[in-house]
Amino acid sequence: MDERQVRIGRNEAIFREVNERLQKLAKDFQITDELLGLLCECGNANCHEKIELTASEYEALRAEPTHFAVAPGHEEEDVESVVARTDRYLVVRKGSGPPAQLARDLDPRS
Repeated sequence: MDERQVRIGRNEAIFREVNERLQKLAKDFQITDELLGLLCECGNANCHEKIELTASEYEALRAEPTHFAVAPGHEEEDVESVVARTDRYLVVRKGSGPPAQLARDLDPRS
């Protein structure tokens, strides 16, 4: 895995960790039906774009540690593939091999 792939993977993991904390707060405050304002989980460390998912959409996303929610246009096609599209966000899956393993290793739910 090259340095760029590692950097992208680590950036995505950081954004995912922040979103995990936001999801926990929403759960603690029993926010279940509203859209949650979350961070784009793309690999760009300078990205500050917000995306919106429901709690159930977020839980479905987190069921697979190699999946990340990103703003449309923020996917890195040489490192990941788009597996789902909505009008609010995309779901990307890390490529097989080292990028997917890094996503699994950095998954806070594992």
